[in-house]
Amino acid sequence: MPVVALLAPDIEGSENEVCILSNIVSLPEKIRDYVKKRVPTFQQRYSKTVKDKYYANVCPNCGMLSGDFFLHSEPGAPFFPTSEHEAALLYLTTIPADGKIQVQAGVSMGVGELILEHAKRIA
Repeated sequence: MPVVALLAPDIEGSENEVCILSNIVSLPEKIRDYVKKRVPTFQQRYSKTVKDKYYANVCPNCGMLSGDFFLHSEPGAPFFPTSEHEAALLYLTTIPADGKIQVQAGVSMGVGELILEHAKRIA
């Protein structure tokens, strides 16, 4: 199943550390459309666990939400690589954006640089 995470290289207050966004509540339309065109299964859905809507990865076959906790929060999870090898299994593309972007989301720090350095770049 294709899954998406958004990295933000410059978040106010993050001391220039690359952050990974999760539990994304709002995205600018331009960013949302860019991601949706490439991975239509990244959708805003209601999570019973979180008791709110957020942009999540959804199974293309059954429509089941794959919660951000399982993708972001455990070492070795897809967006919490613990080694260069795990980070190299990911694909990375740059989303064109102008100026500051307002996003309402949770952030995690610590592995963003590892992903940026080792993920495979695609257009």
